[in-house]
Amino acid sequence: MLTRRQYIVTICIALALFLILMLTYKTAVVKELDYNVLHTIFEWRTSWLTSFFIFITTLGSWHITAPTWLVLVMLLMYKRQGVAVLFITLVFWGIRGLNWLLKEIFERPRPEWSQLVDASHYSFPSGHAMNSSAFFVGLLCLVFIYTRTQSVRIIASLCLILLILLVGFSRMYLGVHYLTDILAGYALGISWALSMYQLYNKLMYSSLKRYQFPT
Repeated sequence: MLTRRQYIVTICIALALFLILMLTYKTAVVKELDYNVLHTIFEWRTSWLTSFFIFITTLGSWHITAPTWLVLVMLLMYKRQGVAVLFITLVFWGIRGLNWLLKEIFERPRPEWSQLVDASHYSFPSGHAMNSSAFFVGLLCLVFIYTRTQSVRIIASLCLILLILLVGFSRMYLGVHYLTDILAGYALGISWALSMYQLYNKLMYSSLKRYQFPT
C-alpha cells in the first residue's frame, strides 16, 4: 500500500485533473478531441465487440454493484467490522450522491449520435466511470486490508484496474459519453475512494488508541 503522503498526493493530482477538465471541456479544442475520439472508436464497432461492451457496462452498473455492496455489508457485519461497513457504504452511496449533484450542476448533454444503449440524465461526469472506479477501488482497499498475500493483492489489483478501464471505455464505445466525461469520472471516483480510505484508517487508529490500556 501507499504511504499517507502518497495517498494525499494521488488525491490532489486526481482533483487537479478534474478541475482542468471542468474548466476546459467546453472549449473548442477539447470538444474537437472528444468528437474525434468517439468517431475513431465508432469505426472499431463489430457485433461481437458490441455484445462484449454491453456486458462490461452492465458490470459497472447499479444492477451489479448494488447487490455486491449489500453482500459485502452483510459479510462485514457478520464479522463485526463496523468501520469497514461504514467505509464501503460511504464509498458506494457518497459517490452516487456527488455524481448526481455534479450532473445537475454542469447539465452537459450526452453525445447525440449513434447511441447503442439507452442512457438518462446528463453526461458530465460519467456516472459509470465515477461510481464504478470509486467502488472497485474501495473493493481493492478491502482486499489490502484483509489479506497479506502478495499474489492475491496483485491479481485483485490487475483485475479491478482492468475492469475500471473497460467500464469507462464501454461508455464511449456505446456512444453515451465523451472522453472528458470518463476521465472526470475516474478522477473523482478514485479521489473519493482514497479519501474515504484515509477516513477509515483514521477511525481505526482512534479505535485502537481508545482500547489501549496504560502500562
